Amino acid sequence: MSRVSGETRRRGRPSTGVRDAVLAATEAILAESGVARLSTKEIARRASVAESSIFYHFTDRLGLLQAVVHRHLPRYKEVAVQVRQRAGTGSLRDNLVDLLDGLDAFYERITPILAAVQADGELRALLADRGAGGEIGPQRALLPIAAYLTEERRLDRVRAGLDVDSTALLIVGAAHQRAVYRYLTGAGTALPSTGDIVDTLLPALLND
Repeated sequence: MSRVSGETRRRGRPSTGVRDAVLAATEAILAESGVARLSTKEIARRASVAESSIFYHFTDRLGLLQAVVHRHLPRYKEVAVQVRQRAGTGSLRDNLVDLLDGLDAFYERITPILAAVQADGELRALLADRGAGGEIGPQRALLPIAAYLTEERRLDRVRAGLDVDSTALLIVGAAHQRAVYRYLTGAGTALPSTGDIVDTLLPALLND
């Protein structure tokens, strides 16, 4: 191999394995130590990569945390699509439980990231700036639920006057609070089940 081609390869994009290693290291550090040790230097050390490769792939810390969130978003989106396709069929309760279960699993994985953003003023400012256009932020969890409820309302399976946005916020809030509670108190904490939560909410959604 010529010297020129060798230099070109070294300057090229790092392998996908580097990106995956950085994401895995970020999640591991957050799970073990929280935001206190979440520095690009520590992430690079844990992932066995150059610190510069983190900025190459993710631009900055918020970009890195956003990538970790997006790593877990597809599964929730898949559940949301499946539930929306079932609008008008099956049990409204079962559909809502499936949505809440999907959200619950999603927030279980990203709550340490949300805590990191909340604890860092610079990250909060970046999120507010980049989230202004709706590309990132908590609305990504709300929209699929509101869309599903809108379809059920059109099909007259829920009240005609149902505020779908407020209802979606209640469902997302329940999943978020369950995850936060477990994050702060331990995975074994006894909480109302997703079915219990839906059973409490359901009477307010149904036609009289």
